[in-house]
Amino acid sequence: MSIIKCPECGHQISDKAPTCPNCGVEIAGKIIRCRECGEVYLDDEDLCPHCHCPAPNQHTIIETRDIKHKNNTNIPAAPAASVLASTAFTNEKEKPAAKIADKNETTVRPTEQPAAQKKNKKSSKSALLISFVIALIIFGGCYYWYSEAQAKKETEEFNFAVKSNDPLILQGFLDTYKGASPARRDTIMAKLQMIKQGYQEWTNAVVSNSKSALLDYLKNYPNSEHRAEALEKIDSIDWAQASSLNTAEAYNEYITEHPDGNYRDEADELLRKIQQQTVTPEEKSIISNVFHQFFVSINSRNADNLTATIADNLTLLNKENATKDDVVEMMNKMYKADMTEMTWKLPGNYDIKKRDVEGTRFDYIVSFLANQDVVYSDASQNTTNKYRINAEVNSDGKIKLFKMTKIVE
Repeated sequence: MSIIKCPECGHQISDKAPTCPNCGVEIAGKIIRCRECGEVYLDDEDLCPHCHCPAPNQHTIIETRDIKHKNNTNIPAAPAASVLASTAFTNEKEKPAAKIADKNETTVRPTEQPAAQKKNKKSSKSALLISFVIALIIFGGCYYWYSEAQAKKETEEFNFAVKSNDPLILQGFLDTYKGASPARRDTIMAKLQMIKQGYQEWTNAVVSNSKSALLDYLKNYPNSEHRAEALEKIDSIDWAQASSLNTAEAYNEYITEHPDGNYRDEADELLRKIQQQTVTPEEKSIISNVFHQFFVSINSRNADNLTATIADNLTLLNKENATKDDVVEMMNKMYKADMTEMTWKLPGNYDIKKRDVEGTRFDYIVSFLANQDVVYSDASQNTTNKYRINAEVNSDGKIKLFKMTKIVE
């Protein structure tokens, strides 16, 4: 017993095994070992598949044919009695020999011809099968490469389209990759629909020229290509409103909401002018205090405190370039001989305007009402009078103009 390769599948087996455990072909008694190259093959083969040496049975047939030819040649050799007899005997004997030889030739040819045909057929089938397998592998490889390339290209186009806000690019992906996965097509179609809806909402917001509509658009589409344009429109709307109101509050609100707005410089300039003309709470307090001291000093007939509220250059009543002494004289004239008491009361309803004098210095134009209660020794003469006070106060908080008009009711 020896180990051989299965002539059918090449599996290592014993030459005494009934069949190959791998492919099932019969082994024991069904194999031949080539006497030339030692190759093992099945006994239904006429030639060794490795060196093409004839199989033992084929070899035997060929050898038998050669022997018979040799025997047929030796048959005419017989003891010569005479030339004619010998020739006749030879002629008579050669005919059967020729027939035997022809018969042997006929026997050999059918044995050899099918073996060659069988070999050629098997070789042709094997070559055809191998060619088919190779072609199939090449086709499969090409198809796989093509499919991978198409899938990679589709993925790249999809990623590019998803990042784009151009409707033409999105629609182009849908038209080019109609066989794309439903998830990808749904994603592209949803974004395309959102962009179309965004264009419609943008058109509506622009036509409405409404700040709220533009803000809603930016809220819904924060990364829109129209973002800068929408912000400029909102800037223009807010500036138009601030200009219409023309108040410090309006300009301050515009500057707060649009620190880098297109109208920031103009807003700053107008705000500065308004602030120059606007009386601050501190300024109101200064003006209120100076007139309070002025009238309290008259009530108490305190000349020093009274003159402390007066500017050096004064217009008093109808007298220009009045002095502080003129102010004290005015106070004294207010008191009559039979008057026992005088009280001035200020309701505090000041109307104050600012006037630019030197850019950073202002005069305050003041108008207000004042009530005068007068008590006489004869109580029947007691009176209450009402006056309209028109005055001016300089930036140092001193009265530079003082006029009063009695209101008759």
